[in-house]
Amino acid sequence: MAQDLLRRGGGRFFRGNLHCHSNRSDGLLEPEEVVAAYRDAGYDFVCLSDHFEEEYGWRITDTRSLRDENFTTIVGAELSSAPWEERNVYWVTAAGLSTDFEAPPPEDHAEAIGRARDLGAFVVMLHPGLNNLPLAAAERSPGLHAIHAVEIYNHNNAMAALPDRADGAYMLDGLLESGRRLLVNAGDDAHFGHPRDRFGGWVEVHCERLDPEALLGSLKAGCYYSTQGPSFRELLVDDRRLRVETSEAYAISLTTSGDRWQSGQERHSADGEPISEAEFDLAPFRGSYCRVTVVDEKGKRAWSNPIWP
Repeated sequence: MAQDLLRRGGGRFFRGNLHCHSNRSDGLLEPEEVVAAYRDAGYDFVCLSDHFEEEYGWRITDTRSLRDENFTTIVGAELSSAPWEERNVYWVTAAGLSTDFEAPPPEDHAEAIGRARDLGAFVVMLHPGLNNLPLAAAERSPGLHAIHAVEIYNHNNAMAALPDRADGAYMLDGLLESGRRLLVNAGDDAHFGHPRDRFGGWVEVHCERLDPEALLGSLKAGCYYSTQGPSFRELLVDDRRLRVETSEAYAISLTTSGDRWQSGQERHSADGEPISEAEFDLAPFRGSYCRVTVVDEKGKRAWSNPIWP
């Protein structure tokens, strides 16, 4: 019997963004305006991840009053592992915090990251390319044990002053190769500072209902995919084969890193006509991982979570 890697039980996909900011930290709009923008753009939920730092009063932006029956919010924040001036600092979204989440001790910023996970948050390492965080430094970093996922694409960076720092695949694949079981995430990092810093990277979460706790459960279980636009319709493992069905695409690729990188497989348009399905042999990836990337005719991508054959 085939195993469905995208779904767990009934329900549907809900579109959401886990990384954006209001004027409660370094964004430009009121929280109500940020939430309204995502609702009007067709999203189902958002996590307003304002910076949880001393300069902003160690404050969690409370968005619970902005929920309704058709749109919800996940309360969260962006935490840092160290003071920002440190070379090897990294940042995370902690989605699923209480509004009374306490500040970390002055000498240990990363304590908050571990505590957030212990309290049930879904924790995503953000934009590792922002400060070109070295893989070796990340592996030694405090709080890394608490990470659920790595942001593979940061839309604000891609569209603004740091376009070459938007890609987190180097960090994701490096940590996966070392044996860490991590998920993938794409996000906006919208500050509403320029017209194209939003609505460019999101997650599609399969869930039975539009409820913050249920969404967090699906995220932790990996029942979602990340995208700039293309969609996954099916992701099925049957014996040693992976079957993929997508929206119209130019290419569907199965890749890994390390000494198995040459085992990557690709299906692409050979005659100019789009493709929407592919089947792959998982045998070359036994003992390691692989993941699917979909590229559409405009070059936009979607990413599956890692598969561990």
